[in-house]
Amino acid sequence: MFDAKQMEWLNQLSAEDLAILGAGFNTLGDFFAFLALIKAKKETGKKN
Repeated sequence: MFDAKQMEWLNQLSAEDLAILGAGFNTLGDFFAFLALIKAKKETGKKN
């Protein structure tokens, strides 16, 4: 799955670093879900 260079980089990350990355990805997911809702609302408005 990971080569030696990638594992070395991953092992250098602390639990706090991984938590920050996880929170960032979660925020991005929420942002894209919000954009999807806006687009769905616009598409629904065009049909009426």
